[in-house]
Amino acid sequence: MQMIARNRTLTVTAIALLIVAMLAGLTSAAEERGDDAVTTYAPSESEARYPHLIGNAGVAKPSTAGALKLVEKDGRKTLAGENGEPIQLRGMSTHGLQWYPGILNDNAFAALADDWGANVIRLAMYVGEDGYASKPDVIKKRVLEGIELAIANDLYVIVDWHVHQPGDPNAEVYAGALDFFAEISNLYPNDKHLIYELANEPSSNAPGVTNDAAGWLKVKRYAEPIVEMLRAKGNENLIIVGSPNWSQRPDLAADQPVNDPNTGRPDANTAYTVHFYTGTHQPAPNSSDRNNVMSNARYALERGVALFSTEWGTSEASGNNGPYLEEADAWLNFLNENRISWVNWSLTNKNETSGAFVPFESGRSEATDLNPGDDRKWDSAELSVSGEYVRARIKGVPYEPIERKPVERADDQAPAGAATLPSDFEDSTRQGWGWDGASGVKSPLTVREAGGSKAISWEVEYPEVKPSDGWESAPRIMLAGVNATRGTNRYLLFDLYLKPETGRSDKGKLAVYLAFAPPSLGYWAQANQTYGIDLPSLMDKAKTDDGLYAFPVAFDLNRLMDGKKLDADTVLRDVTIVVADEGSNFAGTMYLDNVRFAKTAAASAASGETTRAEFAVLLAQALGLQAKGTAANFADVDPAQSYASAVAAIREAGIVQGKGGGLFAPSRAVTREEAALMVVRAYEVGSGKKAPDGKAKFADQSSIGVWSAQAAGAALELGIMKVKEDDRFAPKDSLAGEESAEIVRLLRDALK
Repeated sequence: MQMIARNRTLTVTAIALLIVAMLAGLTSAAEERGDDAVTTYAPSESEARYPHLIGNAGVAKPSTAGALKLVEKDGRKTLAGENGEPIQLRGMSTHGLQWYPGILNDNAFAALADDWGANVIRLAMYVGEDGYASKPDVIKKRVLEGIELAIANDLYVIVDWHVHQPGDPNAEVYAGALDFFAEISNLYPNDKHLIYELANEPSSNAPGVTNDAAGWLKVKRYAEPIVEMLRAKGNENLIIVGSPNWSQRPDLAADQPVNDPNTGRPDANTAYTVHFYTGTHQPAPNSSDRNNVMSNARYALERGVALFSTEWGTSEASGNNGPYLEEADAWLNFLNENRISWVNWSLTNKNETSGAFVPFESGRSEATDLNPGDDRKWDSAELSVSGEYVRARIKGVPYEPIERKPVERADDQAPAGAATLPSDFEDSTRQGWGWDGASGVKSPLTVREAGGSKAISWEVEYPEVKPSDGWESAPRIMLAGVNATRGTNRYLLFDLYLKPETGRSDKGKLAVYLAFAPPSLGYWAQANQTYGIDLPSLMDKAKTDDGLYAFPVAFDLNRLMDGKKLDADTVLRDVTIVVADEGSNFAGTMYLDNVRFAKTAAASAASGETTRAEFAVLLAQALGLQAKGTAANFADVDPAQSYASAVAAIREAGIVQGKGGGLFAPSRAVTREEAALMVVRAYEVGSGKKAPDGKAKFADQSSIGVWSAQAAGAALELGIMKVKEDDRFAPKDSLAGEESAEIVRLLRDALK
């Protein structure tokens, strides 16, 4: 798939692809489809126009056709069974097995073979992106399970070495390819069911291959030793090889095909894949256009090589939008007419148009179970429009779409506005922010007050039955097309606010992720750390004046997954923020504000530092203190503010004395040495005991004030506060929100 197929690693990308004009008689999806793509498509009219959509007489099972081989037929190289009779394979591909192993069950494979009439399944084994290279034993076990299920259900099975990120199959992460295919072929020597796909989608994803003959030669040099190994061991199985530009250049392979090491001639049983997505790659009437994928396929056929479309989708290349079914009909008519076998992407309930099953969408739909049950059949309502359409096309029967409930439109959305970074939402627009197509939440995006300023807001409720990947049910909000650069900044900061419904925030965690779509880095770069929110600890956290829980979130842009690097001038294109569910019961409102780059992780009190007023509230709550009145309060503490009684209570208890001049400075960030003094006094009030003498020394002892030195040592001895790296106390550092909650929790423990 020509995107980051992350579902942990979901994503969301589009690639720089060239789009040509439609054939005469086809309407442009961009011009006429819009949001009514499904309802305006007339399948019966399209089926009358394209005579090769109905019927599947050549779709034979392994038990009938036997071992596969390539033969010459009508002047073209085509796939045939062991008796030389032409055969076409039609079926489905799994999504990445590291993300969607739930499809590996006998009921699903039986449904595909029997109810769908397929004769092939493709096992998409990602190598990078948390795949085989990261956990080879786990992923290989899933592949072997898939092979066994395919054989048991009379299906051919494509063992796919999923080259995707990076795009060069010679990259270090793919170094185990030859050994992997050797091991599989040892376990299934010359087995008639197996097809080997050596390189899913060579591409420019760095380090990648160029979209030209030189790029193809790099792929060819990678593939030929594997072909030689398999043939030397007696494996005559069909082998499929990808090509540059996400396997859109079979024309390059046709000019210089993979050779048999013994004869020096093209390998007799090697085919080349062609990948396409019908919302992006338009049909072509001839073989003359090297910027058109179908034209490249026609060119390859004319030059005598065999093709196999091991991946195609009804969406755009990103996996989203559409489905584009008229264009799909044109493509399948071409494939069927030329007996080109094909496999659709994909057997997943991921929230993308190309997924075959209904996805989870908060408030709209529950995800289809990837195990159809003992009846070994998914009902039509459990299939997405794409899945329903592809099932009919595999079977070769007329496509008769069921009536579906129209998607409700959000009437109260805030205006989109122009893509803006930093994003402060003070103009009452969304400033370009919107839902990623794969978002599990698509509730209306509004602009409301939060923490004293305007913020973008949405409602969310996570499901009780959790998906295998927390991103599937998560709100995934994206600033698309901003084309920003980090410059000299190290961090991306934003303020996240939560307002849970009553009784809906005391279990599990939320995990916040950050990702970008830099074209120079393969359209995906993800921060390798997450920001965690422990929901049970909310009881220890102060609220804002408007009753929200505030979380200052900071991501270090120098710490990215897969060793990627954002230079000062790297164009990021999109910014995506994901708030994933980790076994939580959260339901309520979320707010996002002040999204910006910064040189430090604590650029301002508003971006993450606990204020003195907030810390006062935490201490008063921890000790159960109640103010007797407001007379003991400070001149700069407004009695109408929600924190006023807490400040009064801790002053009455002798925990604080103020900043001098009768002032408290409630909105100023509390420093670590101020917190130490307050928390030690709070310990003495709560326990009725004298605190330790606090004789501990720190590497930065000279920086600690005389008035706070003993308290800093005592807080350490009591286990309420901790030292920083290199035994520093960092007395002047502001206290971050998560750190303040942790200190108060440790205070509670010390008082038990």
